[in-house]
Amino acid sequence: MPRVRRYEHDVKTNEFYHSSDWQSVRQLALIRDHYLCQVCKRKGIIKQGNTVHHIVPIKDDWNKRLDLGNLETICMACHNKEHFEKGYSKSKKRIRKNKNIVVFKRNSEL
Repeated sequence: MPRVRRYEHDVKTNEFYHSSDWQSVRQLALIRDHYLCQVCKRKGIIKQGNTVHHIVPIKDDWNKRLDLGNLETICMACHNKEHFEKGYSKSKKRIRKNKNIVVFKRNSEL
């Protein structure tokens, strides 16, 4: 049963990210932030950003999905880091899942 719920959530989320409402508010956030990564900017680094990030994820509060105050422009590196640190990254799950794997390599001395 959880599989169905996740699928339904994914469909709903996918439809949202393809909606004209999202495209409009996304553009407003990019313009407001001058296409600069706000995470890097807080560190004193000026870097172009082209990803609009939900500060409070839409899975946590669907009502904030179009709230301009919940959006910030960030670069892809910061976006990937943000999601990795919060545990949303599939690669982090893969690392956790595969941490006990031992890799054997051919020894050229044999």
